[in-house]
Amino acid sequence: MHWLLCVIGLSVRVASLPGSAWGDSLPGPARSAFSFAQLANSRYSVHSGFDDSLPAQVMANVLWAMSRAPQVGSGYREFYVATSSNVYRYDPLALRLTLHRAGDHRYNSGSAFEVGVAADRAEAAGMAIQAGLLAGTAFRGGGTEVVSCPMQWAADHAATAWLPGHRVQMVNVFGRAAAGPLDTLCVAFSSDSSLPQPHVVGPDTFEAVMADLHQDSLFNSVELSQENVSQLCWAAYGVTPHLTYNRRQGLTVPSAMASYYLTDRIYVVSAYEVSRYHNRLMVAADAAKRDHRLERVAAGDRRPQLRAASARIPGSAPTYFVICVPDTGSGPVMIEAGTAGFQLLAQARALGLAGFLVVPLDRTERRAIASALGLPSGHVPALVFAVGEAEGVTADGGSAADVVTIVRAQSAMRRGSLRVEYRLSRAGQVRAEVFDMLGRPVKLLLTEQQTSGYHAVEWDGSGEDGVRLKRGTYLVVIISGATVAKHKVSLG
Repeated sequence: MHWLLCVIGLSVRVASLPGSAWGDSLPGPARSAFSFAQLANSRYSVHSGFDDSLPAQVMANVLWAMSRAPQVGSGYREFYVATSSNVYRYDPLALRLTLHRAGDHRYNSGSAFEVGVAADRAEAAGMAIQAGLLAGTAFRGGGTEVVSCPMQWAADHAATAWLPGHRVQMVNVFGRAAAGPLDTLCVAFSSDSSLPQPHVVGPDTFEAVMADLHQDSLFNSVELSQENVSQLCWAAYGVTPHLTYNRRQGLTVPSAMASYYLTDRIYVVSAYEVSRYHNRLMVAADAAKRDHRLERVAAGDRRPQLRAASARIPGSAPTYFVICVPDTGSGPVMIEAGTAGFQLLAQARALGLAGFLVVPLDRTERRAIASALGLPSGHVPALVFAVGEAEGVTADGGSAADVVTIVRAQSAMRRGSLRVEYRLSRAGQVRAEVFDMLGRPVKLLLTEQQTSGYHAVEWDGSGEDGVRLKRGTYLVVIISGATVAKHKVSLG
């Protein structure tokens, strides 16, 4: 069987897996039509029941994406690939597989291929593992029934059967099996309205995000919108439509045996407070109950204390995420922290924001961070993520199309207020104003500098004098750069 695929920069024809040509160069990554958020919302693990008939392009994309994940720590990171023919080493620079050990040494005899990550840090392995899972998920949207699962048993098997140069921390197992389409249903709703609903489909493509994935440590001071904070919280550890094999709520990241080590251990540090992210309703600790909310745990600006806890934490970021774990000595726990760290960085890039991961943390840094934020016992900092607009980034007012795009709003307002959500493709000055249908200004809603990403503006139906306007049709106009976005609403 042959597959004709559109590849970034070229088109190639590649053979089905398994094949004997894997000792040569792999094709470049094929570009999908699916966003990072949609893949995160659609990812789930399939543990068995698959076969080995996948196109080689799946392997090429998976390995490329895994190699694009941040390499943290000061040591090594190696990728091993087991097929029905041989075990290979992957060279990310050459996109090439070289023979490592002859013969079939797969953990699962039905898998198409298995990718192991040998790294000096479990967090680094987790980041690469998550990137590979999303890369494979993208092929489901194109009609290929790609399923996958990170398996510790496969990693234990690889430690001896693959003869790796260093210990394999985790193995992603890939195969073909019946799989549902990509999911556009958002199930993350806040029980107390502390966070707006995240967007599970974005304008980006996963491969474009990965191609541009990098870290920045210099930020400007513009605060993140609550919409962007919501999106980052969800990407890191939010709920998805999938239920696990033991009927627990699926998340954007995998968790060993659905243990959910990071539950209630992700903190957001802003200019106003320290908050804790919750993805579950606190109902008898039921792991099938969904939520999406922030709980204030400390009022005031703790960012100076956090920055002082480690010289490696960027000092100019407006917002920080601190991912904590119950035990830094557990490999599966730290791998899970790594998957969440990758999600934060990739989501930031998808939003057009800058991000920087401070990982690994040493014991002194962990203690200082915990003290700075007043963290409870059993919440041990594993990594810090700094996020904001990159220093020097502003809208230039040029001709680029769709700087501002309205993404969600109701068309009628009978009572309460109107909420208009919009997305900025780049940072800049934003003006939001209400007009009547004769073009007369009714009320100025805001004029301020905003970061790229998601934002919202609300209108209560009143004019500048605070009196509710008469019934009729009005326009909410949002201007940024050279773009004008309009939303028509009927006021009842």
